[in-house]
Amino acid sequence: EDLGRVRGALAGRVALGLPPSIARMMTVPLTRAFRKRLPSAALSISEGLTISMQEGLLTGRLDIALLYNPPASPELNTLPLMDAELFLIGLRPPRGKATTHPVSLKEVSALPLVIPSRPNAIRMVVETEMAGIGCKPEISLEIDGVAAILDLVADGAGYAVLPKYALATTQRPEAYQARPIDKPRLSSRLALATAAGRTTTMTQQAMLELIQQVAG
Repeated sequence: EDLGRVRGALAGRVALGLPPSIARMMTVPLTRAFRKRLPSAALSISEGLTISMQEGLLTGRLDIALLYNPPASPELNTLPLMDAELFLIGLRPPRGKATTHPVSLKEVSALPLVIPSRPNAIRMVVETEMAGIGCKPEISLEIDGVAAILDLVADGAGYAVLPKYALATTQRPEAYQARPIDKPRLSSRLALATAAGRTTTMTQQAMLELIQQVAG
């Protein structure tokens, strides 16, 4: 009887929003864990940019979202999940001359970047940190979407600044080289967010725990 009650409490639907770079990596392991842990519940996953997912949480379209650098806001409850270090991603030079040596942010500011348009979270980190050392990014192309950015880098349009796991989303990760950025090191914080005004159901709570396990 108790089990029935708990099962009933763990039914319902969870609407989850993920950034595209994370969705490619986490959707399958997360769905698998969800089916095992919450067999009576339904899961809907949508991809979106931080700004639209924030709105989704506030309007109730999303129950949970993974956001990059969410702003401190009384409307959102956020729980830091992980810090994603940002790398300079370029085309791997021919004949195995690839390097994984760090590149300074000042050097990055002189390179043509293929980068999302504002107010994308990674774009804001790049601009803020460069302003801090008295530089500005050299933007060759503004385009939204990790896959499109990496396709353009592969085509020689410039460099990208992304977390290293973004390469897991491409068919040919070996075509690229990723170099750590230092002076200063760039990172983007990924946090779990829910709307502050809404009560979290047991199912949503269980889902929050699952996401932390899978991300870990």
